[in-house]
Amino acid sequence: MRATTAPVASVMHRSTVSVRPDTTVREIAETLTREEVGAVTVRGGEGLVGIVSERDVVRALSDGVDPDTDRAADLMTYDIVSVESVASIESVASIMLDGGVRHLPVIDAGGPVGIVSIRDVLAAYVPTEV
Repeated sequence: MRATTAPVASVMHRSTVSVRPDTTVREIAETLTREEVGAVTVRGGEGLVGIVSERDVVRALSDGVDPDTDRAADLMTYDIVSVESVASIESVASIMLDGGVRHLPVIDAGGPVGIVSIRDVLAAYVPTEV
């Protein structure tokens, strides 16, 4: 088991999968499947502008969006909750629980450096088998 006071950088994925705001919902779903990730960041001319999770795609489809015409900009979360790479795993767990989010971009001074999922955080709390 990792210490939950360790920085989130010790458990985050060091690369993020990104799409553009004009990416269709179908292309987002294909990207999530191909890359085996639960969320993609959305990058525009200003850098990181949003995030789209599997849950966002499912919700949008159940609401009747057209996967071939609706875009990332139509369903992404604009108010991005993010954490710094030095934040403790425990504090990240609290942020996720309080905000009801499963994926958080990890940010440093230069911008996004990774993404952390609830699975990554949970792994820090569960002892690994030998």
